[in-house]
Amino acid sequence: MIGPKEKETLKQQIVEIIVDCLLKNKSLPSEKELVERLGVSRSGLRELLAGFEESGVFVTTQGKSREVQLPDISYTITGGWSILLRARPESLLELLNVRYVLEKGFLPDVIESLTVEDLQKMRDLVDRMEAKAKRNEIFTEEDQMFHRIMYSRLDNLVLDQLLKAFWELFGQMTHLQRSENLLKGAELHQQLFQAILTKNHQEAERLLDQQFEDVRQRLKRISEEMKAKIHQQEKVN
Repeated sequence: MIGPKEKETLKQQIVEIIVDCLLKNKSLPSEKELVERLGVSRSGLRELLAGFEESGVFVTTQGKSREVQLPDISYTITGGWSILLRARPESLLELLNVRYVLEKGFLPDVIESLTVEDLQKMRDLVDRMEAKAKRNEIFTEEDQMFHRIMYSRLDNLVLDQLLKAFWELFGQMTHLQRSENLLKGAELHQQLFQAILTKNHQEAERLLDQQFEDVRQRLKRISEEMKAKIHQQEKVN
């Protein structure tokens, strides 16, 4: 049985090994090598590695070594926050406000960084949004792809992972995905695309504000409904 202090020391050693693998672009050493290097049993090693695997630091492929990859903070956020949101629904609104500050702050760089290929993909996406809206269908996937493409050229790993976390949490709340007016939502994306295409920074910021306000109002409504439901359950119990 590994004691708490020894466990923490071993975890730090594993972190150093993982960082070395990332820097040298190589796989994690085999379990046999790690057992000998760290001086632990195979079962103890697997227990230590499990936490790293759950956080997405590396993946195990059958018949191959564990492949090391950069940690994805979206795993941590979505893993814990999915529980938090049920107990404290307003947390998603707080996450939205953080996302708003980030997206708006990076918007000028976004407008200057997008390529012709990116703009063509975004044009196709807004066309698909409008077509779905006319059929009274939600366009969550297209909406997500539109925003991911917008920020893809910034090469900002942390921003990309934060946006990924928001969309994964958003996707868990299916009743939140339908706007009050799908056609208006699609039109806003079309207008935002045109502002980006013409590099009209001021208009793009104004339209982004409108998009976030629509989502913000839906979140507030859902948050109140969820809190009322929790309160009602407490009264029954």
